[in-house]
Amino acid sequence: MSTLEHPIIAVITIVAATSIVVRTLLCAVVLAHARRRVPALRAAPGISVLKPLRGGDDGLRDNLRSLLRQDYPGPFELVLGASDFADPALVVARALAREFPEHRIRVVLTDPGAAANPKVANLIGLAAVARHPLLLVNDANVRVGPTYLRAMAAELQSPGVGLVGNLIAGTDDEGLGAILENLQINGFTAAGVCGAELGGHPCVIGKSLLMRRCDLDAVGGLPALGRVLGEDYVLGQAFARAGLGVRISSHVVAARSAGWSMRRFVERHLRWCQMRRWIAPCAYVIEPVLSPCPWLLAVVVAAACTEDPGDAALALAALGGVVWLAGLEAVQARALRGAWPPALYLAAVPLKELMMLGIWACAWVRREVVWRGRPHRIGAGSVLSPALRPTAAPHRCAPPLRPTAAPHRCAPPLRHTAAPHRCAPPLRHTAAPHRCATDVPAERRPRHGRDACDIRMIPCHGCTRPAVSPS
Repeated sequence: MSTLEHPIIAVITIVAATSIVVRTLLCAVVLAHARRRVPALRAAPGISVLKPLRGGDDGLRDNLRSLLRQDYPGPFELVLGASDFADPALVVARALAREFPEHRIRVVLTDPGAAANPKVANLIGLAAVARHPLLLVNDANVRVGPTYLRAMAAELQSPGVGLVGNLIAGTDDEGLGAILENLQINGFTAAGVCGAELGGHPCVIGKSLLMRRCDLDAVGGLPALGRVLGEDYVLGQAFARAGLGVRISSHVVAARSAGWSMRRFVERHLRWCQMRRWIAPCAYVIEPVLSPCPWLLAVVVAAACTEDPGDAALALAALGGVVWLAGLEAVQARALRGAWPPALYLAAVPLKELMMLGIWACAWVRREVVWRGRPHRIGAGSVLSPALRPTAAPHRCAPPLRPTAAPHRCAPPLRHTAAPHRCAPPLRHTAAPHRCATDVPAERRPRHGRDACDIRMIPCHGCTRPAVSPS
């Protein structure tokens, strides 16, 4: 029996052919968008570039310098910030301010508790000290050319436009994780952004966004985005509902991903898939149709399991489809990056497609999102809520609880001889810790500083009595 006579294989073949056609059309849309001319700049209002930072990797110093080499006739400032005073990015930012004293550069320590979304929490602190009427969000790993500010301001001056995004080019193919990341950004992501704009459903990427401060306030401001994971998508939809046009500029900015690990790639795109699954589940269902490779490889495997001569031709046609897909990826990468990608980049296309299919499936069942070390649960609309975690022991500086129950009957009396922690109010110790409590291991105790005297008692497994902290 021929492979195509099997109903399941016939359906897979039809899906594979449809996927190749759709992907080819979207490639043509990306190429047309990339060739679109940027309008001329009519005025040069002041721009505050908000750059949320975390970590000193991804070529941060050169990324920041690229923003200071702008061919822009108007005033602009850089507002750089992180939420952790020990973040190495702040060291880079302060060094940049000393290196370029002629530019206005603000370095800010922001409040991580301002929003559940850590990026939005950072942006709230940056926007509070920005002084110009235009706000430009620019991610830490983005590197731009000298006409970046000019092009963005010119797009915003077009009639009816309130929010401007960019085409993003993944660059720096150093390591397999970086290659996979760049393939996804230059291929699937670019096709989705351009196709969504063509269909009248704006979909911006938060790596580079320009807006007027007054328009942002009119749609609710940054605090309105603090509880969602997909803050860029929600912001674009809010502008569209308010009658403020959303435009994707043909000016391409580079997102550097040199040295990315496979784990970082998987974590990033699992988070993005979870966001899309909860924001637009109906569109998320058909996402695999935009990835032809798994369907084509399924056809090849099915055809290889038979001895029908017609199936051999079908397998060759499916392999030809894989080569065609690699060609589409190469064409899009050249349109965005200005150069043809290396052979290893194209050889990784099947691996990237198969991995993304697995990540897509995982996002249907996984509710927990870990972003910048913070665990959350995601719900409808990509709204974040605190993750369900086991109850932790009280903070060392929290006021001690007065015991209301009698001491454990099997606990011997204990005299409290240690002085209380200096940052805690006086404590009247009335009960001894349970005998099954164990001290924190010596290797986990702080060696110096204000925490050196903090010793937390941890109950053993099975004990229902709460932990007691002498401090």
